Amino acid sequence: MSNLLTSYSSAANSMRTYEKAMEVVQNDTVNSNTPGYVRQSVSFSSLPFDVNNSQAGGVTVGAVVSSRDEYAEHSVQLQQSAYSMSSTIVLQLSQLQPLFDLQSTTGVAGSLNTLYAAFSQLTVSPNDAQTRQAVLTAASGLATAFNVTANGLTTGASAIDSSAQNAIKDLNTIVSDIQSLNVQIRTQSQSTPDPSVDARLHVDLESLSQYAGITSVQENDGTVSVYLNGQKPLLIGTTQDVLSVVTNSSGITVHSSDGSDVTALVSGGQLGAMVTMRNTLIPSYQSQLDQLAKNVADVIDSQLNSGVDQSGNPGAALFSYNAAAPAQSLSITGMTPSQLAAASAGNPGGNDNVMALSTLQNSAIGGLGGFSATAFFGNLSANLGRDVSNAQNDQTTQQQLLAQAKSLRSDSSGVSLDEEAARLMEYQKTYAATGKLITVIDSMTQTLLGLIPS
Repeated sequence: MSNLLTSYSSAANSMRTYEKAMEVVQNDTVNSNTPGYVRQSVSFSSLPFDVNNSQAGGVTVGAVVSSRDEYAEHSVQLQQSAYSMSSTIVLQLSQLQPLFDLQSTTGVAGSLNTLYAAFSQLTVSPNDAQTRQAVLTAASGLATAFNVTANGLTTGASAIDSSAQNAIKDLNTIVSDIQSLNVQIRTQSQSTPDPSVDARLHVDLESLSQYAGITSVQENDGTVSVYLNGQKPLLIGTTQDVLSVVTNSSGITVHSSDGSDVTALVSGGQLGAMVTMRNTLIPSYQSQLDQLAKNVADVIDSQLNSGVDQSGNPGAALFSYNAAAPAQSLSITGMTPSQLAAASAGNPGGNDNVMALSTLQNSAIGGLGGFSATAFFGNLSANLGRDVSNAQNDQTTQQQLLAQAKSLRSDSSGVSLDEEAARLMEYQKTYAATGKLITVIDSMTQTLLGLIPS
């Protein structure tokens, strides 16, 4: 009788065990589309079996085991950071590219052509008032084109500054959420991480990698520490270092909570792209544009200064600018058409000087590295175009690598509804068989009780 009761108890325990196993399958199934959730499984352990000592054996459920592959997670985070950086650079460069359009008639290239064409026309009628005015109008158009282009770079830089402030705010918010999850992990009673907390944690880490290159390390107590570029701690346990962004005319700097400059550690992600754009690429374009504006103005003014105007007076400057920002401040002086020095001192009323001005379009300029003004701007436009092309190629490559990393992660730890259905059928069959065993044991027990005299 005691063995029957022991067997009955063992079978009932087995049913409870498989009920728990089916609960895990059910939880996997309903969370199959939950971001960050990975497949969970139960481990089974056999109980002692000894017929001579009334140990009926059976099965018991062990810990719920997560299929989380941290290597796959880190791979996704790495590729996400690289993809976000290249995508951000493509977006920002694409917004600047129209400023350097070689086909635009009102841009710098078109305005240079218009001015040199006006000089060429003036060689035909050096003393015609309308032709002289056309030169001044073309010069004003060129100055405006430089102003618009320089202001476009400044506007782009300001937009990046604003985006950087928003990005650092989002980054700090995500790290703060990971901090709160670490608190939960430290206080939870179960020995294995709560799958919902674990899912949320890894969603945060993947989101964080969109903003900067990060490294995460799981500590012995289950909490996760996060490092910027693997070096600067953003979060250790429950202690967070809040980052800040400082922007000025020189670019972007990122600071830790103690004020130290950690900009050099910002690589990858949206912030890495913004630092690259503001501290390297835009200053380079601006410097070359200033170099061009200054040399064009200086060369034309120098040539004008060597001639005489319609009254025989020494030639005056056509352009003026602030040496600190030549392209942004370039403008024409207040000269009148008659003050334009088209002639040389040896040939008053002639076109000697304006002939020299008309040849400047294709003349090498020392301050431009031996390139003409038109060729120099063409090179600047081509450099920006190459930067855009390289960023687009990098974006395409990183998108493919990210998709591959996510696919590998899904294969290793994602929930497969087909696999869950197979597991469920397996558990159901075992559960049903155990139920039939209980029925048999119950029948035998009733029969045995019926044999006992009342």
